[in-house]
Amino acid sequence: MKKQFYFFAILFAVITGFSSCNNDLEPEIYNRLSPSNFPATTEDYLTLVTGIYGEFRYGGTWNRYSCNESSRLGLGETGTDEFYMPWEWCQTPQKNFDFNPGYDLFGQFYKLMTPSVTRATYVLAVLEKSSMENESFKNRLMAEVMGCRAQWLYDLESFYGPPPVVLDKEKAMNPEELYFPPRLSEDDYLAFVEADLKFAMQHLPVAYDNAADYGRYTKGAAASLLMKMYMHHKRFAEAVAVSDSIMTYGYGLVKEYKMIWDINNEKNEECIFVLPCVAKYNENANLFQFHVLPQDWVWLSGTKVQSADGIRVPWAVYDKFDKEDGRLACLLKDYYILRNKVPTLVDGKATGRLRQGAIPCKYGEDPASDGQFCGNDIVIIRYADILLLRAEALNEVNGVNQESIDLINRVRDRAFNNNPAKRINISMFTDKGSLRDYILQERQFELFMEGERREDLIRHGKYIQNALERGIATAKPHHVRFPIPSSIIVEGQGNIKQNDGY
Repeated sequence: MKKQFYFFAILFAVITGFSSCNNDLEPEIYNRLSPSNFPATTEDYLTLVTGIYGEFRYGGTWNRYSCNESSRLGLGETGTDEFYMPWEWCQTPQKNFDFNPGYDLFGQFYKLMTPSVTRATYVLAVLEKSSMENESFKNRLMAEVMGCRAQWLYDLESFYGPPPVVLDKEKAMNPEELYFPPRLSEDDYLAFVEADLKFAMQHLPVAYDNAADYGRYTKGAAASLLMKMYMHHKRFAEAVAVSDSIMTYGYGLVKEYKMIWDINNEKNEECIFVLPCVAKYNENANLFQFHVLPQDWVWLSGTKVQSADGIRVPWAVYDKFDKEDGRLACLLKDYYILRNKVPTLVDGKATGRLRQGAIPCKYGEDPASDGQFCGNDIVIIRYADILLLRAEALNEVNGVNQESIDLINRVRDRAFNNNPAKRINISMFTDKGSLRDYILQERQFELFMEGERREDLIRHGKYIQNALERGIATAKPHHVRFPIPSSIIVEGQGNIKQNDGY
């Protein structure tokens, strides 16, 4: 029964045919997909794996890897200096570090994504036992599933520490009635994900020949995720080594910062892993604009706008930016409103229209949008992130060094239109600590509101310090992890240990 649950949870459709029935006649079933006859062909296995990608989005346009307060993006900003939400029910807990294990705000991602890990493990078991003749294609499909699962494992660990998830293929195929997977140590958890991602790097292509395969895991996406995993565990030498490979895969920086997320510049050289989106009411739509635009915002072209008048980047962060920084094109204080039916540019900060901060408008206009749902692809990993992580890792390994300086300047050159006066030089840094601090700040300038700030602050040992400096006296050391949801602890019947401090 449970095998069938896992099977149907990852299928797109079940094809059934029924005869017409009269009186007491039972319907005769002519055709049905089931574990006994699906997957059978190469196309079936490809469909099965494609369904795993859906786990990034299933269950609503708002959550998982979209942009609401409990999504990967929202949790990746929670408790940081660059995140304000107007909705009191979620702003107050994240502002006050009231990470109550009973709040769905902090537990929804966990409850959605741990079953996704189980489903991925199940599909890996199915693939492993398959009799596909094309061994290379079989390995590629397994590598794709490992990439998806590794992304979820990385994010789950970042938020909750190593969670109890089903990684045993036999348990996924034949789950016991009361199976409680163990919580691995941090080292064992890293070793598991590392093995998967190294397999993925070996068997995935650098790019796919078929345009329809855009959005699948690639060699570069797997390597980038492994690098981020190494950085999380402060394995800096390994991070440098894997980034050596990433630097050879043909990625680059888009010339103009705001064009990274522009709907007319999708599939650009900076995007390493994205979730393709469509501009309609759909789980695969992008709702970023809906969450960040003011309610009186207008597009000069007349494109429709619906807005929750939501997320802002506080003025204290905005004011850190050099006013010549081109990245401010995506962090706005000025915007158009209708005044006497005429589009008029207003200063949202000076007029008080934007009381809590600037508008983080990274995903630009989509003319096909209905005002709420947009088709801009969601960028999960991009090359500038990798360049700055490499600069950080090199500094940790070698101390202040010229390559780190050069990598930072590649990012800054774009931000300041190749103005040499805005470049940094090695003489500005007296030691590893001073360059480390500079990189942390540069990452905020480059990656604001991309869900990286919390992880960066924790890695630098400054998440709690940053909160205390902003007057949040309730921030405690154990808050570097969110709690395991209370409902999971109850269901675990004493077999699942809550994170310390909760």
